[in-house]
Amino acid sequence: MWSRIKRVSRLDRDEILELKQNKNATGQAVAVLVVAALALGVGYTLFTELQSNSVSAYGIIVGSLASIVTGCFAEFVWSGTLFLVGTKLFQGKTGYWELARPLFFSVSPAFLFILISIPVPIFYKTVAIVVTAWVVLLQGFVLKQVMGFDIRRTVLTLAVGFMVLLFVYLEFV
Repeated sequence: MWSRIKRVSRLDRDEILELKQNKNATGQAVAVLVVAALALGVGYTLFTELQSNSVSAYGIIVGSLASIVTGCFAEFVWSGTLFLVGTKLFQGKTGYWELARPLFFSVSPAFLFILISIPVPIFYKTVAIVVTAWVVLLQGFVLKQVMGFDIRRTVLTLAVGFMVLLFVYLEFV
């Protein structure tokens, strides 16, 4: 699993296409997603608790579990949106899990979000920007490879998917 994470994080096209076809990697992909959500949860919870000077084990556990649930839900919604936009609007050719497996592996740089708990402003801001950009780049690369898109259709799929989710979010806020 770690070698797959490393290869996907390095934009290895062959590994992404292998993940697309390998149905046995679904469990690993979901595990990567859960660990990435946990890292974000622990990092963000520690960050907020250190800012308010109220660090507690209970707060860290609850914050981490909430982050796992919301992070996994958000990624499933995002992958479903990209799948629907990519296949229905832009005629991409793939199945849901063929897209989801590599997409879930592409969030692996989010493991580094645990570093945002270090309360040095320039450090945690840099980590947040670099990791977010890395994940967005990986997701675009995965979408391009799995759907067989050119750059234009890849960017349009990401943009339309983002706008759909933004519209849904704004309707319920």
